[in-house]
Amino acid sequence: MNKKKLISILIILIIAIGGLSLYRALSPKGVEGNKEVTINVIVEGENINYTENFKTDELFLEAVLSANSKELGLTMTDTQYGPMVTGLKDYMADETKEFFSISINGVDAMVGVKEIPVNDKDVYTFEVKGF
Repeated sequence: MNKKKLISILIILIIAIGGLSLYRALSPKGVEGNKEVTINVIVEGENINYTENFKTDELFLEAVLSANSKELGLTMTDTQYGPMVTGLKDYMADETKEFFSISINGVDAMVGVKEIPVNDKDVYTFEVKGF
């Protein structure tokens, strides 16, 4: 193997390792430990306005929802983008005209429940909205 090929392979390997390290450093992370979070469910048309606090050691919101699925009346559907909340408090969103919007401390989520980190004292609101 000549020196140019060896150098090219080493450079590609260094770039790949650097990219992976950067991804891990910048990706959202959950905080480990005993956390208390609040989950709100709002469905105006059905007069549902549910609020409950949960203690958890989970790192991501999907796990918190799954662990409390009976109490939350949770239904999730697998999509090509990951799991999507389609039902809460036994209300199923009509996927042709509405969805459960997720906000974290009043700010709209930019990712799905599988990627939302769980931090102590965070408030997660699921509100049915139309489109």
